[in-house]
Amino acid sequence: MCGRYTAGRHRPEKAEKALAELIQSQWPVIPPRFNVSPGTRIPVIRLAPETGAELTELKWGLLPHWCTEPRVAYNTINAMAETVESKASYRVPFRKRRCLVPADGWFEWQALPRGKQKWWFHLADDSDFCFAGIWDRWQRGDQIVETCSLIVTDAADSIKHIHDRMPAIIDPADYRYWLDPAVEDVPALKELLKPARDALEAVSVANPKQPRDDDPALIKAAAINPEPPALMRDLF
Repeated sequence: MCGRYTAGRHRPEKAEKALAELIQSQWPVIPPRFNVSPGTRIPVIRLAPETGAELTELKWGLLPHWCTEPRVAYNTINAMAETVESKASYRVPFRKRRCLVPADGWFEWQALPRGKQKWWFHLADDSDFCFAGIWDRWQRGDQIVETCSLIVTDAADSIKHIHDRMPAIIDPADYRYWLDPAVEDVPALKELLKPARDALEAVSVANPKQPRDDDPALIKAAAINPEPPALMRDLF
């Protein structure tokens, strides 16, 4: 799963270029964030017939439109690519309400005998990109709650030794197709959710002193803790 990511740029450059013809109004500047967490409002790109491609903010953690109460569960922050078209919480958003989530990296924790090692993954060319996302609108009377989920898939071969899953990254050439609510070709859409084809880099980083810390130091390389002595290692 993906529970933390980074969006350290003021503008989603690749998305702006790929969607230029669909952008009808000025997109807002994105405040850089280096520790985006579930339950917070995150930048999301979606396509609306009346306004074109828009950059808005939705709460991370999908609340299905059919829920009786507006309570977001932590287990809906990620939708699995393998079952996103069939799970009750995700099947309608996958067909009708797909979105893009601008980012420039994400975090995962590798389980090791000495404990968990935190890694920051990003594209080797250090460019921005967009995760595949889905969103939904819960409404009861005048109360409206809009939320989203990231779609996760198998990890690319280059990082499988660290973690077996990763967020699905949409190729810029497919942005318009992915966003178009008129597209309902499930097999074709799922083909876009393959492991990243671009080269990835993994950087070992330190855990923040506080879970809510949010600054560029969180993505700076940090030494990997050494293996425990052989005798102690045998005790794990």
